Amino acid sequence: MSSVSQQKEKYDVVIVGAGINGLACGCYLQKAGLKVAVIERRNECGAFALTEDLFGGENPTDTHAAVCFLPMSPVWKDLDLDRFGFELLLGKAGAAVVWPDGKNYIYYYDLELQRKELERLSVKDTRTTLEMRQKLVPDAIDLLWQFFKPPSKEGEERFFDLGRYVGISSSEMRELNGLELLDLLFEEEHVKMLWLAAADIGLFGDVAVKGEGSVAVMLSSLLATGTPKGGMHNLVHSLVRCFRHYGGTLLLNSPVAHVDLSEDGVGHSVILSEDSPFPEKIFEASKAVVFNVSPPVIKDLVDSSTITRLDPYLHQKIEDWSSQGHCAFISHFLLDGLPQWGSRNWNPDVDISPFVLRPYDSWEHAHISQDHYHKGETMDVLGDIAEIYNQSGQDRSRMSKDGRCTLSVEIEYPVSLDQYGGFGAWDNRELIDEVHRAHGEMMESLAPGFRSQVVDSLYFTPLDNWRRNASAVYGHEIGGDNSGAQWYTGRLPTRSAIGGVYFSQGIWPASLTHLGNGYVAACCVAEDLGVRDKEWWNSQPMERFIERFLQNAK
Repeated sequence: MSSVSQQKEKYDVVIVGAGINGLACGCYLQKAGLKVAVIERRNECGAFALTEDLFGGENPTDTHAAVCFLPMSPVWKDLDLDRFGFELLLGKAGAAVVWPDGKNYIYYYDLELQRKELERLSVKDTRTTLEMRQKLVPDAIDLLWQFFKPPSKEGEERFFDLGRYVGISSSEMRELNGLELLDLLFEEEHVKMLWLAAADIGLFGDVAVKGEGSVAVMLSSLLATGTPKGGMHNLVHSLVRCFRHYGGTLLLNSPVAHVDLSEDGVGHSVILSEDSPFPEKIFEASKAVVFNVSPPVIKDLVDSSTITRLDPYLHQKIEDWSSQGHCAFISHFLLDGLPQWGSRNWNPDVDISPFVLRPYDSWEHAHISQDHYHKGETMDVLGDIAEIYNQSGQDRSRMSKDGRCTLSVEIEYPVSLDQYGGFGAWDNRELIDEVHRAHGEMMESLAPGFRSQVVDSLYFTPLDNWRRNASAVYGHEIGGDNSGAQWYTGRLPTRSAIGGVYFSQGIWPASLTHLGNGYVAACCVAEDLGVRDKEWWNSQPMERFIERFLQNAK
């Protein structure tokens, strides 16, 4: 024990896990004047924000997180990430929705262009949308703050009060799921589907569940995206540079064996594994330890009897944690040239849209697919709804000199595969090859000739995702379900009842590239330690995005 004790290092805060939200939390706290260490088991940071040359042809591909929601976030300006090498492209269009029937809808940054696009689908539904927008815009920043503060009963009431922007009472919102709300608001099925598609990927709740589904639809109207030049991992690089610039300590290849929680909340000890380059070294968190790992991983790091004694509610929440509701299968395709979308004649700006949503074929199809999904019938929903990443359409630095680029298709599937033998069936080559083929067929229906453009392809199943990221239990991309018992206030608390113990994963909001988890955790730690009141720590959501948009408009 004497040799171990000699290797003890003291920090104000120790963060376990160097995902993008752990890094963001570390940047804030280090910049605020605390002494912070971030410890990561892998050989690189940001496990779900990687950019890799999958096909060896100088085509950088975002292998998981590919939609950057940072325009919504105060983090972009607070940490001045541009100064540390982050460059977010804001072209003419941020996203698009495409249908096999030849229609599309482009999410322009210019709201007037968006209005004209929507009128092509339905004049009446456009009027409804504009009326809602007119009421909502004055409150938009205040509403966005709900993504960057801990959940509360007041916040929940605010969510259900979103119905007032469309003439629906709070009590009615609680009784409607997302599809039912859209039936009340709109007539044209393409309009309903584009709203549903945005809500389905927004991770604000399950659109098919009463209450949270209606909230998810309304919150989806606040989404804003951009494209990191060169790939999502450049966001990771900028966070690492920022953290180190302010003096932070970052350890890679350093798995944590155990975290000893002190009874009085002072001096929690983070003990490295014997497999670490610094075997059994102890990092003492004299003021706070932040877990940026998912709840199932926490079970392996902390003695359960200690958590039970100090915070019975937290122990039960971790024991009951569900991670099977949002698990991705991602197909990556190397293409000879950009995809030739079948809806180009409707609006050619689909070609420059880096993020493309494939919604359902019809409103009836949406209902049928949702039913199959919630029954766990994976093979019946292949290719029904997808996120398609075509970043080379906007970021030409991702195209090789010979004109090749990558396109990725991400679809969330029921993950259990009970009818095929259980979760392990995600290693069944015959089954997973069929899923991959279905993704290619879906793309052929949206971009005729797609098959002939494919030079090579590969895929990552939910089981592959888990292997690549220990926190992604069952391949879950946000560290645990964000629905049902785990919706909003049902997720882990940012502050636990154990003194000096905080969480930046498994909390509200969902762990996304807006870095809301890291921001919320940093705020809570800083407030408790008396370092929150900093002149630079005062940006509003969307502030840097609005500045950039106005600059581009000049």
